[in-house]
Amino acid sequence: MRILAILFCLFGLILPAAAQEQIDLSERRDEIIDILSQIPDFAPVRQELQSAGFKGENLELAVRQSELMYRDPVLSGYLADELIKGFLDPSTIQPRRGLIWPLVERGLGHLPTREMRYFYLVEQSLIRSLPNRQCGRVVRNRLSQERFAEITSKTIARLDTATLREYYRIQKKAARLGAKRKAVRLTNAQIAAVEKEIFAGVELKLKGRDDEARLRAAIADLPNARNSDACKAGKLFLETVLELEGQSLRNAMLFMSLP
Repeated sequence: MRILAILFCLFGLILPAAAQEQIDLSERRDEIIDILSQIPDFAPVRQELQSAGFKGENLELAVRQSELMYRDPVLSGYLADELIKGFLDPSTIQPRRGLIWPLVERGLGHLPTREMRYFYLVEQSLIRSLPNRQCGRVVRNRLSQERFAEITSKTIARLDTATLREYYRIQKKAARLGAKRKAVRLTNAQIAAVEKEIFAGVELKLKGRDDEARLRAAIADLPNARNSDACKAGKLFLETVLELEGQSLRNAMLFMSLP
């Protein structure tokens, strides 16, 4: 969905007036929040979701999730502040990552381990469902957040309703936490321990595979790997993480949520 473009178009209506009146944009914060709350009323959210394959109860869940993201006072307040910063300093805007996803990443570490794992299990099912080319580009970080959302929405649309409802609940909870708190940071020692444990698990999965040499090369130089090899390597990595237990599992998921 091209929400970011819509926001900038609407925000452009406020900016000239604020400049002409020499008003600090922060004084227009409530007006910006009001605009954000109106986005679901005119953005073609339902039509885009239907085009992606959403229907029935899943469609209603997805429409409601979109509305919540822009009408929740915590999230809309955060987004308003980010937009104000973006117009004062455009370098702070990162369209590739979108507006909501950084909040989800930042908030994941504040969730209970059970909810974090559920979130990543759904993400794993999404990755497994993608064709190799698209999967490889996701793993190699060659897709914008908008393009990633377009691709994965077709898979999300096919989730059973109970799974989708819980996934959306956790996603919104993480976003709200991310809007209010800083990301949980691992120490350098914890990161080193996590990397060692994950790669030890990946090593066990690689041994004896026909494509062992190719996957080792892909892991060593992921940005330049073939999409099919990057996809397989990414799946092995995620499988290894989700097989861990206790604090090792939690630290590994925190490691994955790092921006």
